[in-house]
Amino acid sequence: MISILNLFRKKPKGPKVSKMLLDIAGEYIAMGDDQADKQEYLNGAVSAWNIACLESSKRTKALKEYHMNYRQLNPSHTKRDCNDALEHIQLLIKRKNELYPEARIQIAHAKIETRGDQDHVTVASVRLR
Repeated sequence: MISILNLFRKKPKGPKVSKMLLDIAGEYIAMGDDQADKQEYLNGAVSAWNIACLESSKRTKALKEYHMNYRQLNPSHTKRDCNDALEHIQLLIKRKNELYPEARIQIAHAKIETRGDQDHVTVASVRLR
């Protein structure tokens, strides 16, 4: 017998969000030296993904807010470090828009874990209308 919950679950169309995120930012995340560092890179990739999913008129403001928040959360970083981080986010946004321009899905949470000898990314997301 089919579970009643299975009747209401929507089948995902296309690739999983975690796969799409890794397609645009896998190399970026892999720059991390350890698990905590990789999580920080993943957090940046999620920010880039979410900004890329905004209407184009809202992206500039979101990038400015990201840059301001990044500087506040990383007071020991130089201005150049902060500008480099912003440039990375802009490149990830561009890559997301090139690879998955139609994907309008906000990522609410993402976590990287090591399973065996491989890193595994789990994503919680919300589809935008």
